Amino acid sequence: MIQDIESKIDVEIVYALLSGKVTQAINRTLLFKLKEANIDVTPSQVAVLLTLWHKDGVTQREIADRTAKDKPSITRILDELEKAGLTKRKSDKTDRRSNKIYLTPKAETIREKVKAATIGALQEGWAGLNDKDIAKVQRLMKTIFMNLGGNKEYEVVKD
Repeated sequence: MIQDIESKIDVEIVYALLSGKVTQAINRTLLFKLKEANIDVTPSQVAVLLTLWHKDGVTQREIADRTAKDKPSITRILDELEKAGLTKRKSDKTDRRSNKIYLTPKAETIREKVKAATIGALQEGWAGLNDKDIAKVQRLMKTIFMNLGGNKEYEVVKD
């Protein structure tokens, strides 16, 4: 079994995935696109904003789960987003130990620019791939993510 898998593995790409090089390359490109659009947020902050644009008024725990980041990292990111006037914390009425995170009107003003920068970064990464390739890459990455205990809210679609 291991020999069958080993013969199918491209060691360089596995190393790039495991070491985070692919993510770093995407984040570097996204950061460049954000700066180009005069948006002063980081890729980690974008992940949180995207989560809130999908569903506003969630807890820090939910954001951590959806972004696959630990709670201290989310706390730091939320502190930065709050300082920038993009989010606000409100006590959860049903659990006073918890805060719900909400977007501010200022966050809505940058939404389309952030979306365009994100799409631009992905387009650079996907250069040379056709629509069928892109759909397959997405399906495969979602499947791998789910196999490894990823967020169950993602639906794996078939080709």
